[in-house]
Amino acid sequence: MGLKYKKLNSVSGQTKKIVILSHGYGADCNDLISIGEYWQRFLPDIAFVAPNAPTICQINRSGFEWFDLMQTSPTKINDEFKSALVKLNDFVEEQLLEYKLNKKDLFLMGFSQGTMMSLQLGLSYKESVAGILGYSGKIYDFEMLKKNINSKPSVVLFHGTEDTIIPLEEMYASYELLQEQSVDVTYKVFENCGHSITPDGLSLGLDFIKSKS
Repeated sequence: MGLKYKKLNSVSGQTKKIVILSHGYGADCNDLISIGEYWQRFLPDIAFVAPNAPTICQINRSGFEWFDLMQTSPTKINDEFKSALVKLNDFVEEQLLEYKLNKKDLFLMGFSQGTMMSLQLGLSYKESVAGILGYSGKIYDFEMLKKNINSKPSVVLFHGTEDTIIPLEEMYASYELLQEQSVDVTYKVFENCGHSITPDGLSLGLDFIKSKS
């Protein structure tokens, strides 16, 4: 059974690009589809799709998780992470087929755990995606990512200085690894911002998508 989702078809009716919005731990598709509603006002030829993660969240039964962060076994967490990547990939392929688009027409956007998913999946594709946007996130597994990089699309990372869920230092470490792998990566840090997406972050994300469309 595929992932449940919410979708915004392109306003123009001519879909030239698609953005997959992957939510964070304990949230659901409603958490990010509102971002698509905002961005779509300026991007009429782009469709936005926000899937639910595949598993009900262990600490918030009304939300979902890509993998269980409460697990004590690193092996089990990695297995769940890999399984979720397969499911997200299948979902992406279904959406591209529906819209008759290719990887070059795809943006992956994630928040927190959704950023971990977007980075790992997007860099594993042989054909480069249009871009990856990561908010308040990081690379989940450095070695796994390095072993599976097959393309080097443009990546932009957004993070707050007061993020206590994923500390700013972890974003910097992810940025440095991507740089070492010759990925076209940039970042923007927001002062006095916690684990959230700021209005400025939304505007800069919009600018990024426009620049790659």
